Amino acid sequence: MLLWLIISVPVVILLLVLMSNQANLLQSPGMMPRLKIFLTTNTAEVSAEPLLPELTAPLYPLSQQQLYEDVINASESLQWTIVRKDPEEFRIDAVVTTSLWKFKDDIQLTILELDANSSSLHAVSRSRVGNGDLGANSHHLQQLLSVLESDNQSSNRLK
Repeated sequence: MLLWLIISVPVVILLLVLMSNQANLLQSPGMMPRLKIFLTTNTAEVSAEPLLPELTAPLYPLSQQQLYEDVINASESLQWTIVRKDPEEFRIDAVVTTSLWKFKDDIQLTILELDANSSSLHAVSRSRVGNGDLGANSHHLQQLLSVLESDNQSSNRLK
């Protein structure tokens, strides 16, 4: 009985942390590949070809400058600490402090121009410590995408 308790408590805690980080364990590419990613990787990336489908970079019917401003506003609304803004490179560097353990994760955001009236976002979130992040970096980026989506849907700008 004691052995069962010793084994089950950490597993339950692990699952609760993964759920709070929107780990989407039952979605593609499946539970085992997702667990491997979250237990062995401390980086997540929004890109055209991400490891996880929820981190696919959306296309925005906005100029590069408009999306840059929207990303700054979204980052501030998430209470991220913006440490650098580079309007010439359309890049933002921010730091997120995790709520429970107060770990700091570094986020690099770059706005990519597709044409004069559309752009996309490339984003990377990295933990400063540890080999696995339990989905925290993916969660940060999902939060950003969610804020951008809701802001753009409210103004009917998202493709």
